[in-house]
Amino acid sequence: MKNKQLIKKYALSLYQVGKKENALDEIQKGIHVVNSLYKSSNTFRYFLLTKKITDNDKKVVLSNILKDYCSTYVLELISIIIEKGDIKSLNAIINHFFIVVNNKSNIIPVKVITSSPLDNSEMQILVNNIESKLNKKVSAKNEVDPDIIGGVKLMIGNKVVDGSISHQLRKIKYTLERV
Repeated sequence: MKNKQLIKKYALSLYQVGKKENALDEIQKGIHVVNSLYKSSNTFRYFLLTKKITDNDKKVVLSNILKDYCSTYVLELISIIIEKGDIKSLNAIINHFFIVVNNKSNIIPVKVITSSPLDNSEMQILVNNIESKLNKKVSAKNEVDPDIIGGVKLMIGNKVVDGSISHQLRKIKYTLERV
């Protein structure tokens, strides 16, 4: 429980500083950079989590490498969580930061799952339709899953709307098995 509260505290503090200093966009860009590094690079994760490198050295190296890509607020947050020994929670802090931003901005995250990538115009039409149905701003991300065969599967917040062909085939199979 303490860890979850700490994660929320870090994320909310970063949001509040960004809002107060009018640097929320800059912070979001930096957080995106750190998030993509964290997700895509085993070396980066190892560097952050290893005990073989001193905390001070980690802060210096990160500051030198990320200074052109991240705001000072993001670098300061990373320094603080390294210093406090909370670096294992970095990914959770980043995820919670995005949740806070979306909630405060009244933006609903939507994951659009299709069998092939959508082009920008198709994605924009879909986003406009979703926004008109929900009467809220939507932040959509397209993921490709060839297993759905066709159609669209939407994950809106914590709800799933499955209009995929694979889902329809499963429903038909279930109905036929019951006959």
